[in-house]
Amino acid sequence: HGRTLFDRLRAASGHLGLAGARTTAGKATDAEAAREKLRLAAEGRPLLKLFQPVQRQFHLAVMEARCDTPGRPRIDPAKVESAGLVIRRLRRDAEGRELKQGWMRAADGVRGWARVEHAAAPLCPRHDPDATRRLARPSTGQPALDREIRAVLTTDDDALLSEAVVPMFVAPPDVCAAAGATLLYGLVPTTSSERAEGGASRLDDERFGPHSSAFQAHLAGPLRGLADRFPRAGEPLTPALAGLARSAPSADERGAMQRLLLLLRQLAVEFGAFEDGPEATALVAVLDGIGLPLADAAGKPAAGSVPAGSFLRAAARILLEGEDEDAAPAPAMPLGWPALDADTAGRLAEALSACLLQRFDALAGQAGRYDDPQAHYVLRAFVRLKPEGDCPARTVWSAYSPGFVIAPWFEGSGAPPVQVAMPDPSDREMLKKLKPNVAFTVPASMQHLLSGDPLELMEGRKPEGKGLDLGWICGFNIPVITICAFIVLNIFLSLFDLFLRWMMFIKVCIPFPKKGGGGE
Repeated sequence: HGRTLFDRLRAASGHLGLAGARTTAGKATDAEAAREKLRLAAEGRPLLKLFQPVQRQFHLAVMEARCDTPGRPRIDPAKVESAGLVIRRLRRDAEGRELKQGWMRAADGVRGWARVEHAAAPLCPRHDPDATRRLARPSTGQPALDREIRAVLTTDDDALLSEAVVPMFVAPPDVCAAAGATLLYGLVPTTSSERAEGGASRLDDERFGPHSSAFQAHLAGPLRGLADRFPRAGEPLTPALAGLARSAPSADERGAMQRLLLLLRQLAVEFGAFEDGPEATALVAVLDGIGLPLADAAGKPAAGSVPAGSFLRAAARILLEGEDEDAAPAPAMPLGWPALDADTAGRLAEALSACLLQRFDALAGQAGRYDDPQAHYVLRAFVRLKPEGDCPARTVWSAYSPGFVIAPWFEGSGAPPVQVAMPDPSDREMLKKLKPNVAFTVPASMQHLLSGDPLELMEGRKPEGKGLDLGWICGFNIPVITICAFIVLNIFLSLFDLFLRWMMFIKVCIPFPKKGGGGE
């Protein structure tokens, strides 16, 4: 079986295009062809697609280690201190030249992708991905001089970064002996839970900045500085007024309430205008500089105005969140929003953009290693050789693999689907055996809601409380939950198929004979 494993490893090596890879017939991989594959990958035409473990495919990188001397003898495995591979991301600089980024770590955490090699500045062939090894130097015998040398070497912050390495292992001795070659193999990582400190995608200030056409077109009319009127001017705000957006007798009144609710949603949800934070405080300050004209009980203009920030904060609480103003009189609806001058509109756009940027940074979080679905990668392997005679320990690198991409987790990999056996819901005896195997702790308020009349729930009426509040523990059987979910799934698949036309692609059902129960 050693020869069979060797053939498979060598075939995998030839497929990945690593340096030194040879076909089972013994011919060396064409270096020019490998470079052409890499060039095509860098131009956005990758030839290889790797899959993630969730797609039940794993990828092996194989390297054959030989001496660069006449006859190209194999390297003695005993001389290999360690080996590994790195995954590097391909990028282009402003001049269109290729650069490679490595996933870097520092003593204080994960730094993320950082440049390790540029087309105009290739790495030293003896470069080691580990910062400690890379900076190690023989002692001069003078401690002060050794400290000075290290200080010079660590002047650049990047000098202290270590690149993430996946270990490679020497193939079993019988495989190496049968092949007459020293083979090393390692698993190619296609997913990672590591998150970089910073480096998350940033909001595009040029295409979606405060004065960009895209940003302005996204804003509600009043936030662009356009005048607008509010519905039911002069009436106290109540949660019921929000229903005018659906049930107002006139189209003008429905449209006015819909525009007001859009304004409130943008400020409260998208921009976080009424939350704590310096950006939100600055935005409210700009809004408070805008006076909203008041109206009397008859909806006619009245003397005075109300700061827009104060009114919109209260309106968001009442109209969006449904809170009643029990402790204090509810504010009255102003006449509307005035047209803004260019200076005020500009300051408002700047404050909105600052809030959006802060919001985006909070939601974007930290950058993951393989977050970019369009990224192209290359693989490179290395071997660390032990010192031998007068030759010091050194690191020797392979050439780069062809470029590859990593398939998104939802893409089919060609592996057969996982089969989940479903119980027969018509088998009463079977159902009796399906005892609860998961329990939910249900709050009293939720139990009251679920135990109410379904018709009242459909009409939007909340069931009345029953006085005594009791917590509940409800046990269910997971297979039964699966049956319910399967039935609901098929219902919605059929409904969505009316306009998506996806059923022929995502659902394939084939018959098969039922096992057992038949005669000979």
